[in-house]
Amino acid sequence: MRRNLLLVLAVMAALTAWADIPAGYYTNANGKSDEQLMAALEGIIYTHTLLDYNELWDCYVTTDMGNDGYYIDMYSTCKYNHSSYHVGTASYVGQGLNREHSFPKSWFGGEVYPMYTDLMMIIPTDGFVNQRRSNYPYGVCNGTDAVTYTNEELGVTMLGKLGKSTYNGYSAKVFEPDDEYKGDFARIYFYMVTCYKSDVANWPGCDQLDYLDNNYKAFSNWSIQMLMEWHRADPVSAKELKRNEGVYVKQGNRNPYVDHPELAEYIWGTKQHSTWTDGGDIPQPIVKEVPVMLSADETAVEPNAFRADWTSGGDVSSYTLKVTRQSESGATLLMSENFSGVNANNDGYTDIGESLDDYTDNPGWKGYKVYTAAGQSLKMGTSSAIGHLISPNLQLGSTVTVVFKAKNWISSSGSSDNSSMIISCGNASQTVALSDSPEQYTVVLNGCTDSNVKLAMNAVKKRSYIYSVDIYDGDLTAKAPHRQVVEEGDSTWRMVSGIADTCYTVKALDGGIYEYMVKAIYTDGTESVWSNIQHVTLTGGIAVLTGDVNDDGEVNIGDVTAIIDYLLGNASDTFNIEAADVNGDGEVNIGDVTAIIDMLLGK
Repeated sequence: MRRNLLLVLAVMAALTAWADIPAGYYTNANGKSDEQLMAALEGIIYTHTLLDYNELWDCYVTTDMGNDGYYIDMYSTCKYNHSSYHVGTASYVGQGLNREHSFPKSWFGGEVYPMYTDLMMIIPTDGFVNQRRSNYPYGVCNGTDAVTYTNEELGVTMLGKLGKSTYNGYSAKVFEPDDEYKGDFARIYFYMVTCYKSDVANWPGCDQLDYLDNNYKAFSNWSIQMLMEWHRADPVSAKELKRNEGVYVKQGNRNPYVDHPELAEYIWGTKQHSTWTDGGDIPQPIVKEVPVMLSADETAVEPNAFRADWTSGGDVSSYTLKVTRQSESGATLLMSENFSGVNANNDGYTDIGESLDDYTDNPGWKGYKVYTAAGQSLKMGTSSAIGHLISPNLQLGSTVTVVFKAKNWISSSGSSDNSSMIISCGNASQTVALSDSPEQYTVVLNGCTDSNVKLAMNAVKKRSYIYSVDIYDGDLTAKAPHRQVVEEGDSTWRMVSGIADTCYTVKALDGGIYEYMVKAIYTDGTESVWSNIQHVTLTGGIAVLTGDVNDDGEVNIGDVTAIIDYLLGNASDTFNIEAADVNGDGEVNIGDVTAIIDMLLGK
């Protein structure tokens, strides 16, 4: 039933998106494939209104205006509009606005019409970032030399980075756009080599293009692979649909790869040599369910291990399982927050304090001067304001334990803020000095008089990154010191990612009461919130490996020798008599020697 409902909704959404396409617009492309398909698309979109270069400034109000009254700048977080300063050259991010040939004009020969003023690929961007991008190809540059630019005074930053290409097949300097817009740029590039298919062979070209080897497909091999990856990973957005409509209003042609994203597969992807039909298959929507953790199966609980089972999350590529031993203090976990909704590569510059529910696992968080940051974390504080986070309302007693992971903010020059964080609950508070690398801190607040916990920086120009917050009712450290959680896990805590099935056996744990939860990573890369929490009790003790008589961690010929020595009265100090009863007859004798030999021979 749910799948059928989602399919109906997808059909409705698709029809809405297609409703603005003029009837019969793509009729001439029906039934064609490969180069004939591209030629038909060229015939449909090539003839369009030739705009004047200065006229583009007025077009952006129609094509690129966001809901906030500012242009959507795909190169920066700057706020520009029609009245913004048009900069010729710029020395910092935020200085002024440019018209950016996202497909550099040098690639097709400079001020050559109609390409030179094609609104489809000329976008409003920050002038400084535009100059940094220059005419470098788009690419991937995740190496250590990759750079980006920020203007802290204006609170704006470059989107994307410059550096040496790390994409297989190309190693020169590239500009890597922000993930949010990689699909947009891929489809703009598909449009350019399609609209001007007949001209590409005569263009000066660049490393992104290789008409000589790939003919009508136009791009170099590494570019085809990369652009198709971007196209698939970043589907057409509402912003892109709006821009396509705006260009159609101003210029009179459309981008086929926005109207029909599947067309790219017929020319560069998985459907080459297949004929395309307008209004083809509607993509099956991705089913996303929050997995439900099931009670532990007692038959699968051993002294040092147990099997966690949960329900399916739908169209899932993997699961992540979190297992934590409860303290002997009896403290109760009330909330575990990992900010799983944050998906950023750099520090954001929009305060999300009023919209934290979009980024947190638990609803009800509030904040001030809080920003998204890399590593699924939040940044708190600015150079002029004290940032803070306030947890959702919880049933807190007079004693509360807060376990959080955080670190100092480090400037681009390597200077640390040497900041401290104040953890409070009503009148009870503690101040914690933060390190320059992520660490976990445990704070016990006695005399709590409120229903929530506040985490705040101690002054302006004191900033930090915060990665997780766990809040317990009670003193987590009362009877046993709280073990520091590490990413690799230990005998009391485990984080397991990449699980393909809906169950996983966690081994080599100490005895104690464990709580565990799971979240789904869907096939589109997004994640669910954490599931409900279940508990399991392990008795602990030393697990016995049958046949490992000499306690060296494996069964081998040394164990045969150890049993013989025992039978001869020469047992060593490491002799494990429980492991020596290999045949299970209740005693150690020559039959156990035979049983080990059979094990070694694979019998």
